[in-house]
Amino acid sequence: MKFKRQILCGILLTLCISLTGCGTKLLEMTDDEEEQVVLYAAKVVSKFNRAQDKGYSYVDPSKKASKVEQQETNATDTDDNVDSGMTLTDAIGIEGMTFTYQGYDVVTSFTTQDVAIPDADPGCAYLLLKIQAQNTTDKSLTVDLLNHPIDYSVFVNDGEPVECTTTLSMEDLSTYYKQDFGAKETDDVVLIFHMKQDSLQDITSIKLDVTVEGDMVYAISL
Repeated sequence: MKFKRQILCGILLTLCISLTGCGTKLLEMTDDEEEQVVLYAAKVVSKFNRAQDKGYSYVDPSKKASKVEQQETNATDTDDNVDSGMTLTDAIGIEGMTFTYQGYDVVTSFTTQDVAIPDADPGCAYLLLKIQAQNTTDKSLTVDLLNHPIDYSVFVNDGEPVECTTTLSMEDLSTYYKQDFGAKETDDVVLIFHMKQDSLQDITSIKLDVTVEGDMVYAISL
């Protein structure tokens, strides 16, 4: 565990310097919490590391662009076939769990209890889709969306799609991981989208595209 603590501290220090530019007070964590943060950090570093061709999982930029184009094509294909009965719970598909949309917030800064998130860029804001996760069963469940291949894109007022912003926060649905989700327990989480502020004026409609395993796209009207 000492070695794991060293890895954790190194990752957190690097992320704090690169994302916030200011000092961050480290919190005391249990061994389980450390393991979860290391797992979150590994995924995000792997996703955004441009020098990954020197590692074990290099993603060619052209292939990444092709994936984005394919997602946009899939989203377009479903525009005329939006199932009004489709829900986020259906799309995520974890037996015994529900994920219920609770509204949205538009903010220029967003504070979580566990990590520092930089303020939105000038002229931009965060669209926060508020989701309540609930274990509807009488037993504890493990909810692992960190290793479950789900991508989210949002369309505001039928505008261009914007991909979800991934963070290390345990309040972030896109990387949500909870080993012990108690019976009947609920948790408030969010999906975070960094967008042009002008596109968030006078919101009349929000549609969420949920892409599962890279090819199955669910179009959900919120």
